[in-house]
Order: sequence, then C-alpha cells, then structure tokens
Amino acid sequence: MPSAPDDLFAKFLALGYVAPDDLKEMQERSSALGIPLAEAALLADRLHPDARAWILSESLGIPFLEVEPDSISHDLALLFPEALARENRIVPIAREGDRVTVAVTDPFRHGAFAVLEEMTGLSLRMVVCPGRTIGGILARFYPDPSGLEPSDLGEGSISLEEAEKWLSEGGKKRVCGQILLHAASRGMSGVRMFPFGRDVVVEGRSEVKSVRLLSFPLRFRKPLFDAFLELAGVPGGSELPPETVFHLESGTGVVALQASFLKGLSGPEVIVKILPDMRAGISLYSIGFNPGQLDITEKVLRKGNGLFLVSSPGAEGVATTLFAMLREEYRPGLRTITVEERHRFRNEGYIQLNRRQTVERFSGNWSRLAESLEPDILMIEHLPNPAVLADLLLLAQAGTLVLCGIRRFNFDRALRTLLTLDVDPFILAHVMRLILHQRLVKLLCMECRRPVPARPSLRMVGERYRAELERVVADASFYLPSGCPKCGGTGYSGRMALIDLIPFTPGVQNIVASEDTLEEKLSRLMEEDYYSAAQSVQDMLRRGMVTYEDVAPFFR
Repeated sequence: MPSAPDDLFAKFLALGYVAPDDLKEMQERSSALGIPLAEAALLADRLHPDARAWILSESLGIPFLEVEPDSISHDLALLFPEALARENRIVPIAREGDRVTVAVTDPFRHGAFAVLEEMTGLSLRMVVCPGRTIGGILARFYPDPSGLEPSDLGEGSISLEEAEKWLSEGGKKRVCGQILLHAASRGMSGVRMFPFGRDVVVEGRSEVKSVRLLSFPLRFRKPLFDAFLELAGVPGGSELPPETVFHLESGTGVVALQASFLKGLSGPEVIVKILPDMRAGISLYSIGFNPGQLDITEKVLRKGNGLFLVSSPGAEGVATTLFAMLREEYRPGLRTITVEERHRFRNEGYIQLNRRQTVERFSGNWSRLAESLEPDILMIEHLPNPAVLADLLLLAQAGTLVLCGIRRFNFDRALRTLLTLDVDPFILAHVMRLILHQRLVKLLCMECRRPVPARPSLRMVGERYRAELERVVADASFYLPSGCPKCGGTGYSGRMALIDLIPFTPGVQNIVASEDTLEEKLSRLMEEDYYSAAQSVQDMLRRGMVTYEDVAPFFR
C-alpha cells in the first residue's frame, strides 16, 4: 500500500501541486478511513501528475530524477518501439553496455517493463521522472506526424471565443481534445455533448454533480459531433460503434477515454467517460475490506489458481473489486485477460476485451477462449448465465486463476447457485477459493454532516446483531447528511463496499463435499469461517462515516 512522508505535502503546497482545500479533504479522509495520507491523496486523484509520481517514487524506493530532454541521446530512441513507448510513457535515458536506465511517470507499469526486457534482451533500471520530462523526450524521439503536439492540447481552461475560432478554422480535433483534457485534469469522470434548445452544451461530469463547460450555437452541432468521431478514430460515414476506446497524450501523461455516440430525437449526442488508471491508488483495503477479510483474501489469492466469485445486487463496484484482486495477484510475465461489460479502468499488461468481442469470436464459450488465448488469469466482470460456472470450475481446475462477478444476487442465492451446480461436489470444494458478496453504502460528507440528537431504535435489528449494536449505540455519535459546496449539496462524499465472504478453508471444503442436504450445508457454512460485513458497519458507525438508516438493512 502506498506510503510516503507526510512532510512531502508541505513541498507540494509550496510548489502548487495540491490546493490547500484539497489537502485538507485528503487529510480528513486519511483520518476517517485509517489509511496513510499518501494513499488518500492517490484515491482523491486531485494531485498534480508530478506530485503523484513523486509519492509513488518515495513509497516504492525508486529514484525520482529531473533531466533535460535535450540532454538525452537521440540514438536511444532506436531501443524501444514508438507505439509501446508512447502508450506506456516509458523512455530510455541512459545506457551502459547491456544496462539501460528507463524513465517512467508511473512505476506500476510492470507489464510494459517486462515486455521490453524480453524484447530487447537488456537489463532495465527504472527511475521516475516528471510528466513534462517524459513528454519532452517523447516529442524529441518521435515527432507527431499529425502536427498536433501535446502543447496544443493544454490542460488549462478553454474559452468560448477560442473554441469557436478553432471550429471555424477547421481545428475540430484540437478543440475537442482541449475539452477532454481539461475535464481529465480537473478530476472529472467524463464529458457529455448534447443539443439543448438553440445551443449545443458541453458538460463535465463528476460523482456528485454536472458542470456546464461550454455552450455553442446550434450550428456547431455537426462539426462538434464529427470532431469527437475524428478524435476517437471512427471513420467518417461508417456505422456508429456502440462505444470505442481511444487515448489522448498531453504533456503530463496519457488519458484513456471511452466514447459512446448516439443519435437521439433531439440530435446527435456524445458521452465520453474518462477511464481511471487502476494500477495505483486502488487496494482491497480502500474498497472496504476489513483487516480480517483483507488478510484471508490476500492469503487465498496467493495460491495463484482456483475460482473466485464476487456477487452483488447490481453493478455495485464489482469491477473495482475484481481489478483490485488482479492488482494483488499481479506478477510480471503472467498473461491476464479481462472480459468487461464496458471498459471502466485502464491497465497496460492486461488483454482487455469486452463481452461483445468474446461472444462474436468465441460464442461465449470460455473453454474456446482459454484454448485460443491461454490465460494465466481470466477475469470476467459479469456472468449473465451462472450455469457456466461449472465450465469455469474446470478451467480453474486445470490451473487458471478465474475471477468472475454475478449480479442481481444476494449472498444466500449466490451460495445456493454454487452448491447446486452440475459438478462433482469434491471438485467444487477443492477448486473454489472464495465467494464474496458486496453492497455499496454512501459515505457522509465529513465537512457538513450534522449530529442526530436522539439514539437510533434497534427494533428492526435482527436478534443475532442486537447485543453488539447495543454497545455501538451506547458509545457512538450519529449523524445525518446536510449538504455543502464541497459535496455538491448532496450530504455525501463517495461510497464504500460492505462485504460478506466465505473462504474455502478445509472446514468449508468438508461441508461442501459432504452428503448433507442443501439447507444443512447452508446452515453450517454460515457458522464456519464466515467473515461478515457487521464489523465494518460497526466501525463506520463509531467513526460517524455513515447514517444509521443507510446501514440498518444490513442487520436484519
């Protein structure tokens, strides 16, 4: 888990790498969640890219260097393929015999690092450099033939006058790139362009609110739509894809984006999601795993094979949990394949497919996919048909680590589905590694929460939880949402997973492989090595992070 000296943040303030209000919020989240300030800062994603690189450098013990791009020998450009260097922001800066020093902005790019060592036969040493340095070296090594340099897509504010001028002069690619990078640099989750009355509105979106960035006269509707198509690499006149992933390069890094193009009743719309890079700043602990759950999950993941099942009532952060598991299990040289409903995160080193691609190529047959692509790790975000778990168990039995999610399930139904699969109970018991169920709960805004004068009632609480909750109620303070500019008037700031899990320990394996009835097995499983969300909820209540009303349903 990232950690770094807290006095680093005094330097960041002095350099303007973090705003005072943002730092205060990071400190509060660090205290509320019990995590290092460095991790809270990475999760908030409001740091200057160079500050992020500095934190990771300090945390991992990797040198942080500032070098002049003009001082780097141009001969080194021949060592790495341009596409790989650009995509991964990785460049050679010095060579001594077979030992090459490479500069990165992100030390978590293990996949690219391992590929380059294998491709070149060289021994690589990693250092961390500021984004502007990497951008300067890339521009020196590989000039952009399109004529659109990162500086043209600056990350500052964009004025309506500038945008209209660029559009009128044919600079469609430039104006849309500027808008998207502007949104990304301010931590927004995406951008939407849509017609509204006599205007075309470009709106930036975040977790709690939408912000109007620009409004254009309606005559710019088609030029803007065409501009986004061009930027996303969609050929003019072709059929609109349901979604497409593309990348933009700026002076501080590469931004991954996913665009959807729609032709609604009021005219064409564009929705662009900014894909977070999940190699850093995500951990099982930050998602919501309590210490006991974290310890057992990491222990089971280290086995490196078997089947892990994550269930949820809906799309409740399952993809985030699966990617966090992948990060825990990552080892250079492993072939990792993800099958996603839609791309939410970005991670070089993985082969990232969407479900439509797998259906078209492999007809949804997981054995065919495994035979063709030979994954060491297979992650499936969502299984529409849980019956195929039997096939995935056989893949896992052969040595593949399989992580998959199912939706619209509660914990009881997920267990019943597993225990009634058409598969030998002995195989199920010894190939299955862990079953996990999660639900998301909203976290109160620590800036504006207001105290509740009365103690909450325990009338609706189940008998098994009542004694423990009575102790919580006796010594905890309770709060309600209020609303302030910081949280967009919602009273909430972020969400966290509440997790129930059962690891397939020897005791659980014996129950699953036994000749007991289904109901007998279910009853025994809830007594044996069961790690419930109750501990996490009680801790959140004591810290005043959630309302009692939001978490009470978990105790029925």
